[in-house]
Amino acid sequence: MPKRPDEREPRGDVVIRLDTPEELFAADPRSLLFGSRRLDSGVEELVDLFLAMKKKVRTRRIVLEMAGECSPELAACLEGSLRRYCRLRIERATRQGAVIWRSGMRALVSGSLLFFAGVVLSFGFTRPGEDEFWAELLGNGVFLVVAWVGLWYPLDLLFMARQPVKREIRVLTEVLKLPVVVQSQGAATPGDATVAS
Repeated sequence: MPKRPDEREPRGDVVIRLDTPEELFAADPRSLLFGSRRLDSGVEELVDLFLAMKKKVRTRRIVLEMAGECSPELAACLEGSLRRYCRLRIERATRQGAVIWRSGMRALVSGSLLFFAGVVLSFGFTRPGEDEFWAELLGNGVFLVVAWVGLWYPLDLLFMARQPVKREIRVLTEVLKLPVVVQSQGAATPGDATVAS
């Protein structure tokens, strides 16, 4: 069975082009007046590119291309800073996931009370002998909606709201495992498949 295009080798590089080392973490829109090509920081672009990829990260390495000459000291500093950023962002995303989970558990308590109240009231209005109009309006309508709303918000928090955070942690963990190459622009290896800004 042939592989899908995103599963075929060779896996390409993800290339982030920077005019200055500072652009890795900050982009000043005012610099567009002087020829800058960047609205977002290089690291935000990098994370967005990986988040847009299917499944696991399918690249060989991350390439940071500098507009000018790049000393070994600067290269080591940029690589270390990128890895430190990923670790700190993973810690932040983990905290955010925990906050969402705790919020969902708290909402589940009050939501469950609302759910049971809605079910009991719905049952009360749909018993035999009740007025058909009120049975339909309140028993099969309003109070069933109240019961559903009581559980919808906490379940959304517990199972859906955490998905982007979990994907971010997964992607950043993969990024941490990849080699980082810092080089001057124009020094890319010929034949590499490139994802670039």
